[in-house]
Amino acid sequence: MELGTFNNKVVRVTDTDNLIVEGICLFEDKDTFDEEFDALSVKTGLRWTRLFEYEIKNIEVV
Repeated sequence: MELGTFNNKVVRVTDTDNLIVEGICLFEDKDTFDEEFDALSVKTGLRWTRLFEYEIKNIEVV
């Protein structure tokens, strides 16, 4: 799954624990952020939730 296509879009993400997070998301490239995996950070209210690509079960644009 190419996470970069969801950058700056409002999405609903379901993770491997069936937690659903909805909000605007930012793509975080593994090379830029010095991580092992790509990730999406989803803004929900005042909080940001970071989900790495291996934690994501489903993504849909809202």
